[in-house]
Amino acid sequence: MKLLQKTLVIIGGGIAGLAAACRAQTRLPDVNLVLLESSDQLGGVLQTETVDGYVIEKSADMFTTDPPAAMELCQQLGTTGSLIQTNPTRDRAYVATADSFHPVPRGLSLLLPGNLETVMNSPLLDSAARLRFAAERNIPPSRLETDESLEAFAVRRFGQSAFDRMIQPLVGGIYTADPKRLSMQATMARFVKMEKKYGSLIRAAQSIQPQAIESEASGARYGMFRAPENGLGQLVSWLQQALTGVQIRTGCSVHSVSRVGKRWVVETQGSNAERESINADGVVLATPAKVSGNLLQSVDQDLKQKLKSIGTASSAVVVMGIDKTQTEIAFAGYGVVVPSMLNRKVIATSFSSNKFAGRAPEGKLLVRCFMGGALQGELVDLDDEQLVQIASAELAVILGFRGDPELSRVFRWRNCMPQYHLGHLDLVAEIERMVDRQAGLELAGNSYRGVGIPACIQSGTEAIERLAKCFEVG
Repeated sequence: MKLLQKTLVIIGGGIAGLAAACRAQTRLPDVNLVLLESSDQLGGVLQTETVDGYVIEKSADMFTTDPPAAMELCQQLGTTGSLIQTNPTRDRAYVATADSFHPVPRGLSLLLPGNLETVMNSPLLDSAARLRFAAERNIPPSRLETDESLEAFAVRRFGQSAFDRMIQPLVGGIYTADPKRLSMQATMARFVKMEKKYGSLIRAAQSIQPQAIESEASGARYGMFRAPENGLGQLVSWLQQALTGVQIRTGCSVHSVSRVGKRWVVETQGSNAERESINADGVVLATPAKVSGNLLQSVDQDLKQKLKSIGTASSAVVVMGIDKTQTEIAFAGYGVVVPSMLNRKVIATSFSSNKFAGRAPEGKLLVRCFMGGALQGELVDLDDEQLVQIASAELAVILGFRGDPELSRVFRWRNCMPQYHLGHLDLVAEIERMVDRQAGLELAGNSYRGVGIPACIQSGTEAIERLAKCFEVG
């Protein structure tokens, strides 16, 4: 049936909101589409700055091809030819120790040891830790059906030392979370399923990949990553250019979303302080859960409280451009993750110019240091000079760096990283049931079922698919 003229408002111009708008433009061609963003630019945390030949990413610097949502979006936009792949010759990640750093064992994918021999030979583990790691084959699977934290799961299977020295830093570089509270079901459910199916993750790896993976480098998953040639800000530009059928309003704050009869009323205030009420048949809240909860306070107080109960963490990214002559070590890897047991102030260091071509001028390095997170959130409040000093000290340990960076930038992302604590999936399921009772309302973004770029894109597109069904029968 042909849709009547209706209005859909998407609140939030980050990647989830942009993906929702892109899908709505093709899925709901007869609908009046409005995208509202409170800041003066689209993209949320995905921002790129180019300075003196350095391509500086302010948050994420790449996306994975699996799950495929980001690649599928680029295919839809016709931009896959402008994507670049990580440099395969430098396909290696490292873990810091007290006085050095060592490569992640080849074939190790977080909790899945694809090549047990490389783990057994890794200097990251002492002899006792290696024996305990290998004994994982004899550890019976848990019979409990309740959620389990990352630390509890990993220590139960591989021992405390392997967790502290190898597993925690690898996962910490992804989720910046407290491992005692991080939900396995919400973040790494595939390992839980493997344990139940095979009885052991070592046996799971041997069953899935029966031959030794001698040729697979640690971090070989990097071959699954892509980025636009000019940075992820280019992805935002591609989307903005494609949204020809969408009214885009930046600098437009939303104060409330309310229900009046069968329609929605979105109260806004523009940069000129002018207030406006938008009547809509559907609303997608592609905003952080706490923000969405506040906007919906007149709709459902219980839903508001559920949304606001999803925790967040803050982080800081220190980006530095340095000359290679300032270093004693010619580091060719992608990055170094730091175990929290070392009590250092940097979670991970990423070498952007090693990962992707064209990220730094010839003879230079572009390095990014990540600080804060759930375990050291107070660091985000330090001033720029202090954070640059911390990053420089970390590079002195890793590279023998000396002097001052020729370029430095500090980016703070306050309360931007949702924390998938124990019971997160049950909480999200309850939120979704409550949202289902509000016809024409959808949620999207990284607060719910995935924090990466593909997960955010998928959440935005799926929100539109659900709304499309509602519009067709409405």
